[in-house]
Amino acid sequence: MKFRLDDQADAVTRLVEQIEMALMAEGVPMKIIYAVNLCVEELVLNSVNHGYGGAAAADVEVDIERQEQRLIIDISDGAAAFDPTTEAAEPDTDAEIDDRPIGGLGIHLVKRLTDEMSYRRLDGRNYVRLVKGFEPDAEAAE
Repeated sequence: MKFRLDDQADAVTRLVEQIEMALMAEGVPMKIIYAVNLCVEELVLNSVNHGYGGAAAADVEVDIERQEQRLIIDISDGAAAFDPTTEAAEPDTDAEIDDRPIGGLGIHLVKRLTDEMSYRRLDGRNYVRLVKGFEPDAEAAE
């Protein structure tokens, strides 16, 4: 399943809707679909807002492959190099809410919601791979 972000204002919303529909058609459980969409949305928005400075980012691509009971999600973009696995600061989740800076939890959440997260830079593009395993259950998308 391949998806490409276009340069329309609602592109990210439409992207996650397309992913949801495709994963539902694959019979992936809804709780897994929600987790995947949250992760994709976070990483794509980070790319658009930080890597492209809020400008249209029509070269962001998402490729999702189902392998039995796991999904492999590859997100790539042509923005400046950024390795979210090492360059994103770990948030202080023990600090009081009022003492925490705004933001900084997104990549932490992505790491918590996935089984694996890796990064590589190749030919001027960032590639983030997420792996999310799941067990089939009665709440599979219908």
